[in-house]
Amino acid sequence: MNDHATKEANALAIVKAFYQGAAEGRIIDFEKLLDDDFRLFVPDYLPWGGQYDKAGYVSILPKVAAILDFTRLSYESLTVQGEHVVALIRIAVQGTDESILISEHWDCAQGKATRLLVAYYDPKVLLDRVV
Repeated sequence: MNDHATKEANALAIVKAFYQGAAEGRIIDFEKLLDDDFRLFVPDYLPWGGQYDKAGYVSILPKVAAILDFTRLSYESLTVQGEHVVALIRIAVQGTDESILISEHWDCAQGKATRLLVAYYDPKVLLDRVV
């Protein structure tokens, strides 16, 4: 495998490790795959919205897992270019039969996630549960 393909495979493995761990109830374990300078960007209209550093991200993960049911997550698509991964996921909202689409844009480097930008598509069912 060449260097470019290795970087892509590593970035994809990091992202998949997050979703797998969350589905298994180990969402906090992902902290070890976060770069010390990790940055998170979430829309402000969500209760956990805003910009976060690594510690802030880890602190909101239980809140997110209390609303989103990671055991009922499926990939609509996963796109990798270099060390950038876009995961378009469909995830169920806890306590409902409904799900939402989320587009998560991950940047990775040297075996760690460095940045995550999250975009929610039509989050009404989610907002109805949290507001």
